[in-house]
Amino acid sequence: IAGTIMEGSPTPLSRWFQAMFLISRPSGISSSRLSDVIQVTYKTAWLIARKIRHAMQQADKGDPLTGIVRVDPIFYGYSYYSDARQPLLIGASLDEHDQPQHVKIKQPDPSHVNNESRWIEKSGVQAFVNHHTDGAAVTVFARGKLHPASNPIMRNVTEWLNDTFHGIGAKHLQAYLDEFCFRLNLKLRNVPVFSQLLHWCAGTPTLTYKDLTRSKPVLVVPWVVWGSKAKWKGQYLSLWNA
Repeated sequence: IAGTIMEGSPTPLSRWFQAMFLISRPSGISSSRLSDVIQVTYKTAWLIARKIRHAMQQADKGDPLTGIVRVDPIFYGYSYYSDARQPLLIGASLDEHDQPQHVKIKQPDPSHVNNESRWIEKSGVQAFVNHHTDGAAVTVFARGKLHPASNPIMRNVTEWLNDTFHGIGAKHLQAYLDEFCFRLNLKLRNVPVFSQLLHWCAGTPTLTYKDLTRSKPVLVVPWVVWGSKAKWKGQYLSLWNA
């Protein structure tokens, strides 16, 4: 297991392979459920799942969107709390029938976001184009109607995050978005997910717990401005009851 995500792990390989299989399934699996199924502690299950997602992220890095690409801004979170939503960009390579062939969903760097409106600035959109496409034929829609091909994907990823994990915070959101896209893109290409996941897990060096949990820049939570979460929720309640 040297040179793989499993290097240095005391967990039996049979449980690692069980975890890979379960995460490769269309619905994925939460760490709490994974803990029950493979009979390990929650912390071990979370670490296994996070390392598997790391392998998925390595697969995404060297595979840019090509051809005709459409990029749209979307949000993750409840529309009732507009200032708490996570702004995202969804990019899709489209075929001649305007159907997606390859999809990426990315969090912008907080420095590229207007935190008050949660809107991604042009610099954030350009960063997405530079880092995640080949730049050949990209159409960007800053405001307006979401592309018909992207709309069901946005709905599906939101439902999956909320139903399977009961919501995901900003710090680890990108890893879950990459997991979703890893499975989706292989499905679009009619490629078996488990065999590809096994390939990437075997070829991706492991990361330590410290590396996986290190801090990263995220948008400031809105209730900081109001002094407390109770005051922040209170201003919404006053608006709704007005």
